[in-house]
Amino acid sequence: MKQIVLLAVLLLTFSCTKDLGNYEYQEINAVNFSGIEPLYTVLVGETLQIKPVLKFTRDESGKEDDYTYEWIGFKIETTANATTKFVIANTRNLDQSIGLLPGDYNVHYAVKDKRTGVSYRSVFKLKVETSLNEGWLVLNDVNGQARLDMVSKIKDKYKNITDVLKVAESGLSLRGKPLDVYCYAYNFSEYGVYVSTDQSTDRVDQNTFKWKNTLNLKYEFVASVPDDFHADFFSAIKEPSAYGTSYLFARNKVYFYQSTQSIRYGLPINLVKGEINTFKAAPFVTVAQDPSTLNAVAIMFDVDKKRFLRHGNNENTSSTMANPTNLLFNYNNVGMDLLYMEQVTFNGGEVFALLKNSAGKVFLARFNPTNGIQSYFEEIAVSEISNAEHFAVHPGFGYLFYTIDSKVYEYDTSLKTTKLMLDKGTEKISLMKFQKFAQKGSLRPYNDSRKDQLLLCTYNPAQAADQNGTMELYNVPNLNAALTLGESYTGFGKIVSVSYRER
Repeated sequence: MKQIVLLAVLLLTFSCTKDLGNYEYQEINAVNFSGIEPLYTVLVGETLQIKPVLKFTRDESGKEDDYTYEWIGFKIETTANATTKFVIANTRNLDQSIGLLPGDYNVHYAVKDKRTGVSYRSVFKLKVETSLNEGWLVLNDVNGQARLDMVSKIKDKYKNITDVLKVAESGLSLRGKPLDVYCYAYNFSEYGVYVSTDQSTDRVDQNTFKWKNTLNLKYEFVASVPDDFHADFFSAIKEPSAYGTSYLFARNKVYFYQSTQSIRYGLPINLVKGEINTFKAAPFVTVAQDPSTLNAVAIMFDVDKKRFLRHGNNENTSSTMANPTNLLFNYNNVGMDLLYMEQVTFNGGEVFALLKNSAGKVFLARFNPTNGIQSYFEEIAVSEISNAEHFAVHPGFGYLFYTIDSKVYEYDTSLKTTKLMLDKGTEKISLMKFQKFAQKGSLRPYNDSRKDQLLLCTYNPAQAADQNGTMELYNVPNLNAALTLGESYTGFGKIVSVSYRER
């Protein structure tokens, strides 16, 4: 029996070895792709044409009917590892109107051999844009009426679009005098584009600019507000880690919104802890992010008691500010009126506040909004600065810019000197600012350079009111060197507000 079993094992082993040796391996028909670019950029609704060159390793004829074809788009989401799949076409060549939503996509072009069932694919990137995809939103005053224009980025070139709401067939008709246009991340999935007049504040769709009545600001409040309620301006934290955090200023009242904590606009935060009466806020609200808690920190100014106040920790009231040991001025009794206030990144993040005393002298106060440390308090001994109409602070150098009539001056807080930088002659200045961006760095070179450029808007009263306005961006060198013009756009009305719609 042992011998029989051993013989059977030997025969089985020999049989298996021989069987393996009898297999014949054949090369599978593979596909080599060419004629496809690594990146395509199209507008929504535009036809994209691609004619791939296909070479089959074991099929010289390459008959179209022997294969199936599929163009599949995977949207690159902001959420980690999230993808959304879209079938674009099922043809060998792509000749298709692109109806995808604006955004960035990875597109897979798959070719499958019907005989073997094996697929091969080529992958490229697709950027889908609209004429409203990205750019400068410019709110104008045209004979007392509001009009929204746009300097739109279309395939890396900027083009003026007059009356963008009309062009987009938005459905929103602006009524009244223009006040503010403002863009920020409404929450982590939606982008807010807000337009305010003295009769209404409305948000439009982030991609199409379409409007419906539920996008009116009153639907963002937990309580009822009048139909004509409007925001004078918004102030939001632009940093991505604090998306969905904003303050709203309306008629000397300040409201707070925080999306992740489900805090909607409600009662104004114009009440100091421990006090009974509400305070009247000056029309400036600076916003920063507390580095320890990542919560919003806002600095406001009490018009009547002439004091600085602070809001933080997502609370529904405000608080007084504790005076530091290095006291340069008293937060709780400044004794002056506030002319201007802005939060900039200079010196690790500081609030610049211009104060005017009863004698007409102007002082500059600088302090850290989160820890309250004061770094500067000096008189700006410059004649006529108390009559200046517009102010702006360079975020990197800390230079103070101000305008008197048609002239732009630069004040160096270190040297305590002022210098005439621009004289616009017969033109009048309607706006001056530095644009704050959320997306910066090497991936957003345009934003990164423009955040340090002085944005100046002028108009010529002698020209037609609907096209007499100009928006310019100036490079600001160090060492008080002369400004140089970077970009210029014309054809606007009298510009009252500008905001950049980011992507």
